[in-house]
Amino acid sequence: MYGIDTIVDSHVVMMGAQKKSDNDEVERLKEKIAELEQDKIAKHAMMEKIEEGTRLYGEINEKIQMFSQNLPQNMPLT
Repeated sequence: MYGIDTIVDSHVVMMGAQKKSDNDEVERLKEKIAELEQDKIAKHAMMEKIEEGTRLYGEINEKIQMFSQNLPQNMPLT
């Protein structure tokens, strides 16, 4: 009976250890997913800023072009 008892106890211990290892892996993956989601949010915000900067640059460029076309020909730029 001693041998059977030891085998059963070892199996329970092994299964418990496996479950803890699986739980640790799941938690690690959840943390990685949360990290990636935060990174995605930050990159999206950065892209919005870049797009806004590009839009403003285009508007300013158009205004400069209009202004330069409306200057008198003999007016110095300095």
